[in-house]
This record gives sequence, structure tokens and C-alpha cells, in this order.
Amino acid sequence: MLLKLEEAVKKFEQIDNILTAPSLHPLYITADAHRNHKLSPRFFVFADGGEIFYHGFHLSPVEGSDFFDIQSPYGYGGPAATSDKDEFLQQAWSAYSSWSMENKILAEFVRFHPLLENWRYYHGNIIDNRQTVWIDLRLDLSLSNYSTRARTAIRKAIKNNLRIEWWDSAYFIKVFPDLYQNLLSELNADDFYYLPEEYFQTLLNWDKIYNAVCICEKKIVAGAVFFHNHHIMEYHLSAANDQGKKLSATNLLLHEAVRLGQKLGCRFLHLGGGTDNSPDNPLLFFKSGFSKQRASFKIGTRINFKDQYEQMREDHLRKHRKIPDKLLFYR
Repeated sequence: MLLKLEEAVKKFEQIDNILTAPSLHPLYITADAHRNHKLSPRFFVFADGGEIFYHGFHLSPVEGSDFFDIQSPYGYGGPAATSDKDEFLQQAWSAYSSWSMENKILAEFVRFHPLLENWRYYHGNIIDNRQTVWIDLRLDLSLSNYSTRARTAIRKAIKNNLRIEWWDSAYFIKVFPDLYQNLLSELNADDFYYLPEEYFQTLLNWDKIYNAVCICEKKIVAGAVFFHNHHIMEYHLSAANDQGKKLSATNLLLHEAVRLGQKLGCRFLHLGGGTDNSPDNPLLFFKSGFSKQRASFKIGTRINFKDQYEQMREDHLRKHRKIPDKLLFYR
């Protein structure tokens, strides 16, 4: 059944931290829905015999039809469960499939969390996408654990008197959104990545957030947002201005995040992957300087109304003469 936010939070927090991640939390999904007014956060929960199956997602109308579709929030999502026994998962997915059909869910696109490997709870199609980087915070980490280029960059930042401060959200929100949006403008980023003020206001009020700023000569040159749940720390958003890029501010931010994660008792810091699935992606190359550990990022897809879905594809092809190579091709 679908639960309201408060009920969903209670159920989610009954699941052991080791089986969840911050980006699956109902409060993050709710905050992320502010990216677009068409996104509605929903929380499906099946409980039986003391076991819990939870699946949080965004529900959106499919334009020009009476159907809806489902997407994970930005970053990673997918289900979490207290049991991976076949019988329980079959019951959970039977209930979820019935709900999907009754509510006219045309299709579903899920981004699984690489460290949780929570595709094991999923009964749709599972597709390998790319590799991501993570750091084992249980190790005795120091600069020597990083690549030569990462060590050099961090030392450069320190030599230039850059320092990291962890800020309360009330102060952070006054500086980071502009820094982030300016970076997107420089990169000519897709509209998808632009985030409205309401998004930041909601997200930064969440108590699972840690906000870092990098300061040089009393000026903020970079910032970053991290999530944590005392098991996993996640690198969510970051941005640097020209001076911050020149002085390797982001390298120092990640190094200090490692230190904070260990202080908080987290086991892992997940840095994520590249901007595409190329093994030579520049962002992946940058992150790989901090660790040799890799995890697989996979996506999940389900089509519930196949005939109607195929008809929509044919209509789209006739109208536009091509179809984007993605499940939700109409978006």
C-alpha cells in the first residue's frame, strides 16, 4: 500500500541502516520532487510477518494519456527490504504489480544504489550501466591512499591556504545555490540539472545533510553537499568557481569529507560515477584518484501496459521521425 510521508519515514527507519542509503530516504525523495512540479513523491510499503519491503519513487503523469510513470529520484533509488527470501519478495512484488496495474503505471525507470546492490529485490529488467567509485572509511586512510595526482592537488590547495568549513544549512543556502547554478551555466548544462530555490530550501533542512565550503582569502571558492546515515556517506552536489578549480578546491573538499565520514562512524563514502558510461569519462577519472574501489551502477525497467506503450512509440516515431534511446522516450 501507499503510505503518507510520516508513516513512510517510520517504516523506512525500521530497516537497518546497513540495508539502506540516505538517497532512498522518504525525506530525500520528497525534497527531490521540488526539482519539477510534475514529480509527486510516493512510498509503497508491503509488510508481512515482521518483514518490510519499501519502494520510494516519483510518480508523474504521461502527457496526452491517462497513464502515469515512475522514476527514481536524482541520484540513486530503488527498493529496500528487511528480507531477500524468495517467498517474501514474490508476495511484495505481487502486491506492487497489482497496485501498478490498478493505478495505470505505464512504465518504471529505477536507478539502483551501487553499494546496496538493491536490484536483488527487483523483479523487472536489470541493466548494467557504469562503474562508480567508493572509499572504504574503515581503513586507516591518509593522503598516501590516494593517487599521485590527487595527493598533488590536495597539497596544492593546502599550500594556497584553502580551508574547509562545515556550515549550518541556514548559512550555506545563502551561497551554494548561486555557486552551483553559475557552474551549470558555464557548462551549458541541460535544464534537468538546474534546481529551483524551493529544492534547496527543502533539501537543506534535512538532518542527514552535511554542507562543506572551501574558503580562500575569506572568499568561498567551492562548496559541496553530502548525505549520511551512519553507514553510508554520499557525495551529492558540488560546485567550484574559476579560482576554486584552479586551486583544486574540490580535491580538498573530498579529502575533508573522508575525515568527517570516519569521525561520524560511516563505513563508506560513495563518490558516484562519471557523466556517462565511458571508462574514460573525465569525472570518473577525477573520482578514481581517491580510491581503487568500484561498484556497479545498474538500472531497472518495467513496462506494465506493453500494447499501449508500443502504440505510443509508433505515434512518437510518426510525429518526430526518431525515438530517444531511453525507456521514458516521451520525456
